Amino acid sequence: MRSLSFDGMVELYDETRVFDKGCFDSALDFLVTQFPPTHFHNVFEPGAGTGRIAIPLAQRGYHVTGVDIAEGMLAILQRRVAQSRLTAKISFQQADATDLPFPDGTFDMGIAVHLFYFIHDWKRAADEMLRVVRNRGAVVLMHTGGGTEVPFLNDRYKSLCAERGHPLQEIGAKSTRDVVDYFEHLGCRAEWIRDRWTWTARIALQKALDYMKARAYSFTTLASDEVHSLAIRRLEFELKQQFGNLAAEVEVPNQIYLVLLRRQ
Repeated sequence: MRSLSFDGMVELYDETRVFDKGCFDSALDFLVTQFPPTHFHNVFEPGAGTGRIAIPLAQRGYHVTGVDIAEGMLAILQRRVAQSRLTAKISFQQADATDLPFPDGTFDMGIAVHLFYFIHDWKRAADEMLRVVRNRGAVVLMHTGGGTEVPFLNDRYKSLCAERGHPLQEIGAKSTRDVVDYFEHLGCRAEWIRDRWTWTARIALQKALDYMKARAYSFTTLASDEVHSLAIRRLEFELKQQFGNLAAEVEVPNQIYLVLLRRQ
């Protein structure tokens, strides 16, 4: 797989990527103080999706240009932009992050949210992102938390697939650290902003399992139908054995964090 399109997850995408709104708003307000729209007006977002980042950025005074390979995601973005009356502040088109249709130095800032894990040639996407951002501009990597995911369920699902002879291979970058290292190699200076915007999510096991069954998370799309069904059935059995029923909730620590990459 060269890169992952989220067209198959359009209906569930936003509800499985929920975050604490107070933390999110505070993180974006922090970005405004670091990169005020008066000096970083034109913002580029690869993997813009349904606009969950582009729209609040536009509301804070930026002009946001987004691209995405998923036609269905962009259809939702188009509807939301129209409803929010931000058509003058947000533009978007279907395009591949590894081959951007923009001249060098078009934008003042780029922002990528959970992007490079889903692109096989992620270093080329990083090259392209940096190419279209002007000298003395900035690139921001943003992590908005794990949404409705439960880490131990994710790990168990992956191990069950591997036990059946189908280990799930990562598509793109393995970690944010790898991405940051590459941007530093390209001449950027990195500043990590962590442990400021934290919360604890309470997630019902039934809901988490239902989302996994519906393949709402990227890693669940990598298994064959047979292996996926077997893993889900086994997970359900094990959860009932451990918790008694699937109505139980688990607490999952979460946080929003940023990596600010300034071009030298």
